[in-house]
Amino acid sequence: MSGTLPLKTRLTAIMKSWAFPISPGCQQGLEQLIDQAVVKVHTAGFSSNTQKLNEAQRNFEKLLIEMTWEAGQQGFKELHEPTLLAALARICPLFPFC
Repeated sequence: MSGTLPLKTRLTAIMKSWAFPISPGCQQGLEQLIDQAVVKVHTAGFSSNTQKLNEAQRNFEKLLIEMTWEAGQQGFKELHEPTLLAALARICPLFPFC
């Protein structure tokens, strides 16, 4: 994914193209997490730092991978709020999401 796209656009595209279905409530939680991450990146002065933007993208993908693993453990056929909470509890701190 292009490093020239705004972070929110990049992360939202990853979420929407994720191979595992995402429940509406979980999608809303992820969208809020993306918005918070964008604010954190901007506040930290990293909005133009390609390395930090790429790190944020990799970390978001890592979060979705952890959520997908958790969904499998819980027998879900899509990502739900509990998979988000469990993944965050397991992998935080994770820039810029927690």
